[in-house]
Amino acid sequence: MRLPHLAALTIALAAAGCAAAVPGYMPPDPKADRFRAAAPTGGGFAENGAYQMTDQEQKLDCKQLTGSMTVKILQMRDAGNRGRPSAIAAVAQSAARPVVGGTTYGQNVDDDLRRDRARLETLNQQLAAKKCATFDLDAELKPGNDAPPRASKKKA
Repeated sequence: MRLPHLAALTIALAAAGCAAAVPGYMPPDPKADRFRAAAPTGGGFAENGAYQMTDQEQKLDCKQLTGSMTVKILQMRDAGNRGRPSAIAAVAQSAARPVVGGTTYGQNVDDDLRRDRARLETLNQQLAAKKCATFDLDAELKPGNDAPPRASKKKA
């Protein structure tokens, strides 16, 4: 480690120690209700691959759902540019997951795209249920489409 980095690390650790030593300071209780309420509950993928929305996703309005879907559509279009993990990296991640936790996202790009598509379809159905403009997912995800994603007034 270079000397400037070592000096910066030493100063940061000293400052953190001083902050923790302030009389009367109590770090927030991570089990407090205000922290638990922020985490989404429910949702996830069923055995058949269908996506169930979280409680927070169910509360999103048309603009928020549309924004979330727009970002995911752009990410999915860019999936071809993502590098595939090497076999060694995939094995290392699989071996480490039971020890340190984590997700399988990123190990298999094709599986990631299937899950992302299932989530988009569920969010699109939510847009329709809320009488919002929906996306034509087939057209939006068609290879070569580089137009900005647009929801149409036509309901799904």
